[in-house]
Amino acid sequence: MIRSGRTIEKPYNAQDAQNNYNFKRGLSKGEYKLRKHSKMAKFIEDKIKIDKWSPDVIVGYMKTHNYFDLNGYCPITVPTIYNAIRHGIINVKIEDTRRMKYDSKYNYHEKTQVSITKIPYSIETRPEEVNKRLVFGHFELDTVIGTRRGKHECLLTLTERKTRFEMIFKISAKTSEEVVNKFNQIKLFMNKNYNKIFKSITTDNGSEFSNFLGIIENSKTKIYFCHPYCSGEKGTNEKQNSMIRYFIPKKTLIENYSCEEINNIANWMNNYPRKILNYKTPLEALLEEFDDKNIINKIYKLQEKVNCI
Repeated sequence: MIRSGRTIEKPYNAQDAQNNYNFKRGLSKGEYKLRKHSKMAKFIEDKIKIDKWSPDVIVGYMKTHNYFDLNGYCPITVPTIYNAIRHGIINVKIEDTRRMKYDSKYNYHEKTQVSITKIPYSIETRPEEVNKRLVFGHFELDTVIGTRRGKHECLLTLTERKTRFEMIFKISAKTSEEVVNKFNQIKLFMNKNYNKIFKSITTDNGSEFSNFLGIIENSKTKIYFCHPYCSGEKGTNEKQNSMIRYFIPKKTLIENYSCEEINNIANWMNNYPRKILNYKTPLEALLEEFDDKNIINKIYKLQEKVNCI
């Protein structure tokens, strides 16, 4: 005899007990939040499929920007979004979520001293103001290549340590001459504002930075070099470069991407909320650094104006 899912007048049976539990558990479940809040579901769908945001960033951004106070929204967690994806409640596939691939076979090296000519510019001499990200204007520098075979275009990437604001420039080859030329173009465009923006640059020991004195020539900018084989000492830039790889996979020629596409990648990165910034975007963090709108406009327009000169 069965009443309300419970079996009575029958000896205990483990399978019957499990069925009874499953029946009651099914009755106890409430309706999925994203079924009740279609406006929020559409917002999440667009952020994942169009803007390429991760579920963690979406939830953090909505929370810190008071989206939960809006009509049609309610507080949710990251697992809520993943469950909605798995159960087909929102029109998103798990493959649509932004997932970065990391190489677990990284070989760690002991710190060794930089070359004699670079000792005065070693990262060991870098002030605590820079190490602790206390002020704006301290950048990390690197290049991103398409392939190691032959002479090809590559990307020159600059990441501001405090705000994570990113600048990406195309250069015709991975050479010290091209790097210096690009910095000369940046200096020309920024004019008197260059020293206010570029207070220091931290980079690695790549051959493209061998003419480092040319990079800082005619400026007050300081330059610091990581220890050899310790690129993690400029980890912010390395992380940003991995985000670029989401759009430009390894072994893909940089020549295949237009200046407009490179600018769009940088624009996406600067409008992507960061957990470490309390889910503010790098652009929002940049806007908090300056009261002078002319300087902000110069920084914002720098890549677009200088990228493909």
